[in-house]
Amino acid sequence: MNNNSYKFTLPKGDDKYINIPIEIKWDFLGQGDAVEEYQQNVVEDIVGFPGDFEVLRFAHAPYSSDTKTDIKYDFHFFSFLDFDPNGNLVPTVPVNPSTLVTTSSPTDWVTSYVPEGFTETEIYYYVKPFTKSFFKLDFYDSKDTITQNNYFTVILPVQQGFTVTASTSPYKPAIDIKIPSFKLDYVGDKEGFFLYWLRNKKFLDISKFYMSAKFFDARLGVFVKMTNTPQSNITSKFMFDPEVYFYYEVRLNYNEKTYEVWDNNVRRGTSVPIKWYEYINP
Repeated sequence: MNNNSYKFTLPKGDDKYINIPIEIKWDFLGQGDAVEEYQQNVVEDIVGFPGDFEVLRFAHAPYSSDTKTDIKYDFHFFSFLDFDPNGNLVPTVPVNPSTLVTTSSPTDWVTSYVPEGFTETEIYYYVKPFTKSFFKLDFYDSKDTITQNNYFTVILPVQQGFTVTASTSPYKPAIDIKIPSFKLDYVGDKEGFFLYWLRNKKFLDISKFYMSAKFFDARLGVFVKMTNTPQSNITSKFMFDPEVYFYYEVRLNYNEKTYEVWDNNVRRGTSVPIKWYEYINP
């Protein structure tokens, strides 16, 4: 075994320094930090980067010189009614209701739950099949049924709405029953008055939605689709463009935190209600 020894003799006096070159490699410098950064990137890829999902509350924009804020909805059901042997006004359902649509008029759609199959007594006493029913408003980013996304939904319960005196039966005393006509505002009936949507537009920059409507009939457990125009006014009763007749346009104003409902560049829900009509599917 060889051992090379070096001896350096320095003069006495001031301290002397000798620089001895020694190779140093920094390949591992900062690797700990790099591992932490890599871990953070992997976690973000798997979990997702945290975003601002706080929501804003949008109220119906004022109208009539800013003196009113309410929004109105009228829902119409296709009517073919008659009295049963007990004096109840009930729907008489033909073998094929679509045959009546071809010869119908707008007055054949009425704002009443009776054509949908509920008796006046059931409505008056709030039986479960009635109270479990509701209107469902869906808000989409597009009218295209293939590519659209439903971002939120508003429910209108049947317990809200105006009442009318049911005096059509000659065999029973008059009673006040609910009808599918709504006036929603800050006070009174207000469920469904506000819309809730993302505060931060960086995640989803959407300020225009397309609203469709359905009625859930808890009596039958089915959804009834609705159009914005009675089928009697549509040239082709069953073969029409769904983008034209199944939606209203809803515009959000982020600065004012309000919304407006439009149809063919005419504002609706103000003095003129937002009108929906039962769609009779052939």
